[in-house]
Parts: sequence; structure tokens; C-alpha cells
Amino acid sequence: MKFIVKLTIIFIAVILSVPGVFTSYADASLIPDWIKNTAKWYGDGDIPEDDFLNAIKYLIQQKIIIISESGTPTKPNIVIPNGNSEKGSHGFYEPMHLNITKETIVTWENQDDYGHTVQSQDNAGNVIPIFNSNILLTGQTFEHKFTENGDYQYFCTLHPWRVGTISVI
Repeated sequence: MKFIVKLTIIFIAVILSVPGVFTSYADASLIPDWIKNTAKWYGDGDIPEDDFLNAIKYLIQQKIIIISESGTPTKPNIVIPNGNSEKGSHGFYEPMHLNITKETIVTWENQDDYGHTVQSQDNAGNVIPIFNSNILLTGQTFEHKFTENGDYQYFCTLHPWRVGTISVI
């Protein structure tokens, strides 16, 4: 049992620290420090398994980690964060690069106070007809199913300095 729990710790650490891996299942900035310390202490053997499992239970109860019945993510894969319309802001799409497998449906959600688009583009920066959204107002989403391997670039036509990439492997 301890092996499975330690493997779970490693799995959660990878999800929280490697960009593009199971993106949007959990947001590390939402994880309280006491949870991070509990995971570390458990990994070091300083606290019992029950304390670690209670920390995971807390994350699930507070909807910091969301597990759906179907096993699919219940949050969007890519977020357009608030403040993204301002040139020079922290912006971009989050994550800026996403690695996925073939047949994955990627969802973009606009959390900004301003409208944005998601437009596929070629290497020269021209809009191409692979995936292209209408203007997404606050809270609106756009989805696209990636059926072919490759690297895909996209940007917002309203704020062209906002770019992102997706690699289908």
C-alpha cells in the first residue's frame, strides 16, 4: 500500500510541476502550503499515511483536484486568463504550450473580461482553417478535436501578441 501512495505522490508532483501534463486537472497556485508540506513529509517518512490521505481528501473536497465520474477532466485544457487583453501583461494562453495525444478534445475557456479568439495559424503567421473560434466572451468556451499528429500554432486575432502551441504526439 505504501508503494501505491508514494507513486501517487510522484504522480501528483508531475501533474503540478510539468507544463502540459494533464493540464488543468489541478492548479498548483491553489494548493495550500500545508498540503505541499504534508506531501513532502509523507515522502520523507515523517508523517503517517493517514495524514497524507486526509490532505488529498481535502483537495478533492475543496474542488482543487476535480475527479469526474467519466474520468475525463472537468476543467478546460487551456485558459485565457483575466488581464490577457493588455499588451505586456502576464498573459498568453495558459498553458502556452500543451502536449496531447491524438483524438484529444482541447477546450479553451475565456476567463478575461474582454473577448478573445482562438485562430490556427501556419508558420508564417497566416490564419489557416484547422480550428478557428468566433469571439469568445467572458466564460465562453471553444473546443477542437485533434485527429492528426503535429505541432499547431494559434493566436488571438484581437490581441495578436497572445500566442500558444499544441503538440499532438
